[in-house]
Amino acid sequence: MLSTVFPNPAQPLHGLFVFERARHMPAHAEVVAVAPVSWMIRLRHRVPYREVNGNLTVIHPTYFYVPGIMKALDGLCLFLSTLWAIRTLQREFPFDLIDSHFSFPEGFAAVMLGRWFRCPVTITLRGTIGHLSVQRLRRLAISWALRNATRLIAVGHPLAALAVSLGADPARVDVIPNGVDTRRFSPVDRAEARATLGLPAGGRLIVSAGHLSPRKGFDRVLRVMPDLLADMPDLSFAIVGGAGVERDNIATLERLVRESSLESHVIFTGAQPPEQVALWMNAADVFVLASDNEGCPNVVWEALACGRAVVASKVGETDRMVPAYAGVLFDDAHDLPALRESLRQALQTEWDHVAIREHAAAHTWPRVAERVFAQWRKACDVQGGDGAAPRYAQAGGIGPAAVSRLGVKAK
Repeated sequence: MLSTVFPNPAQPLHGLFVFERARHMPAHAEVVAVAPVSWMIRLRHRVPYREVNGNLTVIHPTYFYVPGIMKALDGLCLFLSTLWAIRTLQREFPFDLIDSHFSFPEGFAAVMLGRWFRCPVTITLRGTIGHLSVQRLRRLAISWALRNATRLIAVGHPLAALAVSLGADPARVDVIPNGVDTRRFSPVDRAEARATLGLPAGGRLIVSAGHLSPRKGFDRVLRVMPDLLADMPDLSFAIVGGAGVERDNIATLERLVRESSLESHVIFTGAQPPEQVALWMNAADVFVLASDNEGCPNVVWEALACGRAVVASKVGETDRMVPAYAGVLFDDAHDLPALRESLRQALQTEWDHVAIREHAAAHTWPRVAERVFAQWRKACDVQGGDGAAPRYAQAGGIGPAAVSRLGVKAK
């Protein structure tokens, strides 16, 4: 499995949604994660080349690229940065398939690696493909990768449609939304959650979570807070998250808080581990995601699994994730009046928290893993995008060695 978005000792909260899927795959196949670490991270932190994270062996080769410029070459840089590590890995772990996350740079690099090692490649399409494909050179690289991957897994229907528009064969695309850890994200009494977090028992609380990136829309919620406070003076807004790999806009958010005199109504928690995120969600009256670009946002599943109603813009898979009895959706993330009224409606509604929890509980990571494994098996049964049959297809189908590695539970 190849992904640059994956936890490591220097970034323990990085790419937890990729890790969650990965850690459930060993129930079906032997998996080694190749999670390259930026050369800049390597310079500043001690990140081991190899580690064991839960039930996964993880390899951390150094990812060399030019920061800030020539970003269309990142896929080629990732291929060159990982080639030696994967060649070395192959001697002890003769893999049957490369499973990559994100269309670029990982998907592009994975298809090149698949050609080098003559094995099938799957690419999981996530929300970043939307803004990356707007840039012409990266769009060409992404289109090439999508056309030549063996199978594509989109975490949302809009992403699948975008992949087809970029040249992917619809017959090779399947939609498998993300899952949720229903044990970690489960209902807790609101008063108990607030007491644990040191929050007042009374008052209304909106919570949003994610990296402090402009596209997440925390600023939009801050802009509608003054109007909401006019009717609900006991309202507070908690922003749960810290800086990520995308541009950090904490300075903009803090300025908005000062300009609107919201200091006593806004809480910046900083980056939090999943257990703390779950507590904040349980402490909330409503969870909000005002993002303008998403695939299948895990925070929505997590809030729903805690039994909390969700207010969200209709981006990515959200309109299929949030039924009418579980929250309020609005069309355009930039439509502030729609966001304001959606929040007002959600805060004034008595929600069936049990029904909301039951809806989310049907979407677990083990079920996602079963569906992903079916795609892996399909990939090993068909020819790659360059017309060359994968190794086990050349041998007349998946042989005993492949079955033992790529399906310990296969019949």
